[in-house]
Amino acid sequence: WLRDHAGQSADTNELVEIFNSGAAPVDLANMVLVLINGNGNAEYNRVDLSSMGTLLPGEYLVVGSTTLLATLPAALKKLAFAAAQDNVQNGAPGAPDALGIVDLSTGSLLDALSYEGSVTAGNVNGVGALNFVEGTATGVADSTTVAGSLSRQPNGRDTDNAASDWMFATTPTPGQAN
Repeated sequence: WLRDHAGQSADTNELVEIFNSGAAPVDLANMVLVLINGNGNAEYNRVDLSSMGTLLPGEYLVVGSTTLLATLPAALKKLAFAAAQDNVQNGAPGAPDALGIVDLSTGSLLDALSYEGSVTAGNVNGVGALNFVEGTATGVADSTTVAGSLSRQPNGRDTDNAASDWMFATTPTPGQAN
């Protein structure tokens, strides 16, 4: 599901893109996007996805800063972060960092990305500690100086092995295939 995360030093064009690569619709009720600071393993941001209803096969949901969302097509499913900037950490105040989709009804992590290191015990409020590393951790890091995106390549591929699924791309593609 998770595909893109982008940010540079200003952190005003941040995004997390969720993509349904499956053959069936996905009900987003009880689903949240959580962001974890691996330096302490604490949840620092949460976005409730429930209001978005259902994500159809092949459909994208972009969670992002209001500045970025305003530039995307009106027909695209979009959800704004609460703050205008600095919603997704890029290693500050300390790496590693992680993000994931959690089903609150089951307490399970449905998809995750741990970057700039391994977050193996991220504390999700109301759920407990979860491992945000799928397979072998990715060696790919986000950049605080170059605009870009941590992206699944090819588009939507999820082998449950982060080291082979993720790459840094200098052209973010919110709402589109990588």
